[in-house]
Amino acid sequence: MGIFFWPFMIASIVLSVMAIASKKASLLVITFILFIPISLYLAATPRFEWWGMVFPLFYLGAAYFLRKNIRWLSAMLISPNILLIGWIGFTVMFQ
Repeated sequence: MGIFFWPFMIASIVLSVMAIASKKASLLVITFILFIPISLYLAATPRFEWWGMVFPLFYLGAAYFLRKNIRWLSAMLISPNILLIGWIGFTVMFQ
């Protein structure tokens, strides 16, 4: 299961940026699916107990607002996930 974490996290960042740039909400739904494995892992840790399951919902909210043509709010909703992935990557690299 661990082999899916990094490729899926990187793919979710790339697809979310592509979705905002091309205004395609369906790509954000795909990123929601790609983010589920890491969110389940985070939900099992004490630091992110229930927050682990909230992070993927940001992608669905961003897809909804992108469908309504509110790009700035969609970008704001995907930013916590990008920051989370960046923080995890930084922590792993400099551990």
